[in-house]
Amino acid sequence: MKKLAKTLLIGVGILVALIFLLVVVNRMSDGPLVEMLAGGPFTSGEIVMEGPANWSFLADRMTIEFESAGRSRVAWIHVVDGNAFIGASLGFPPFKTWHETALEDPAAVLRVDGKRYPRLLTKIEDEVLKARLHEAGQRKYGGSPDPSSETWYFRLDPPR
Repeated sequence: MKKLAKTLLIGVGILVALIFLLVVVNRMSDGPLVEMLAGGPFTSGEIVMEGPANWSFLADRMTIEFESAGRSRVAWIHVVDGNAFIGASLGFPPFKTWHETALEDPAAVLRVDGKRYPRLLTKIEDEVLKARLHEAGQRKYGGSPDPSSETWYFRLDPPR
């Protein structure tokens, strides 16, 4: 029994160490290596200051990469009336804070097809637009990752 307990403890220790290593490597990488974990800041890709006037070419994409507050993430992308939006489910994944940080520091970078587009994250307060974005998410993704929680939506605006 002691031997089994010792073996299990060693196994759990190795698993914890591997997860820690994955988090560290992901945070130091050029973008997220694992979708559920924040990656490092973008270092590759041409910087394009003038983004497209119409983001409809992203309408069929399921996810995009974006960076804010020095960390990169993978997020669902919504396109309504040619504008690009990112949603932040307040319930899933847990422990995320980028959406709150965006209220203080809205600077972000969207990386699409090897190009980096500096943007500003503007939180949507318009209830009609939020309902349209919710409906678009229902059609595209089958719903929110956590339907019991609220979702904040951010429009990706050009920098001023």
